[in-house]
Amino acid sequence: MNKVKIAISAISIIILSFIGIKKLIYINQAKDLKNKEESILNEYTRVLSECFDLENKNKRTLNKSIELVEYCLEEYGYKN
Repeated sequence: MNKVKIAISAISIIILSFIGIKKLIYINQAKDLKNKEESILNEYTRVLSECFDLENKNKRTLNKSIELVEYCLEEYGYKN
């Protein structure tokens, strides 16, 4: 009877360990994906900020600013 209890306990520990390892792998993959998405978003923000040239916005007319925004979005904003 003791051997059966030990075997059941050992199998239970092994199964729970596999489930725990699988969950840890999933959590790490989710963190990596989130970090990747944040870095892509930060890169798009940096590129678009440079393209919009916000420092010289007062030197442009409204129409030129709109054209610049359209150009930047077409050039850099819609990439996947």
